[in-house]
Amino acid sequence: MKKLFLIPVVLLAGVVACSKSGKDEKKEAKQIEVKQEADAAAAIPASSAKTESSYEAQILKRMEAVKKEVQPALDSGVTADMNNAIQKLGDSWETEMKKVYELLLSKLPENEKAKLQKEQEEWVKKVKEDVEKSAEESEGGTISGTLGGNAWASGIEERTLELAKRYDKIHKK
Repeated sequence: MKKLFLIPVVLLAGVVACSKSGKDEKKEAKQIEVKQEADAAAAIPASSAKTESSYEAQILKRMEAVKKEVQPALDSGVTADMNNAIQKLGDSWETEMKKVYELLLSKLPENEKAKLQKEQEEWVKKVKEDVEKSAEESEGGTISGTLGGNAWASGIEERTLELAKRYDKIHKK
């Protein structure tokens, strides 16, 4: 009789101990993550921080919220979730790129507009090639969409920030 009572008590004690240790590990991981973010923020020199009035800084602030929103899906390891997250991130960057591109066009003289339009067309071709190359690297595996989407989102992010810097430069004149 004592054995029948002792077995569930031991099992229950083990379950309770394991559940508490998992919470402690999660708490420690969050504390480490927060510390790393604080260290990274402190490592950025004040001179390199963007002024809040710059268009580039505004874009980065808006996109930071999108990145935080999709990060759990990117970390999930589930291909479909990762693809959806990358798609959302890429679409958001593309929206920002279109906004800044139109703003830039509105500020440029006619001869500069033609140059920018041609440059944009060349950039689109290059990004398409990069996406195809990234997708081919997985040799048709399930991760090919994720790799291609990541190349697409990264390319758009770089271009958006490049255009924003140009806009800020022209806008300050």
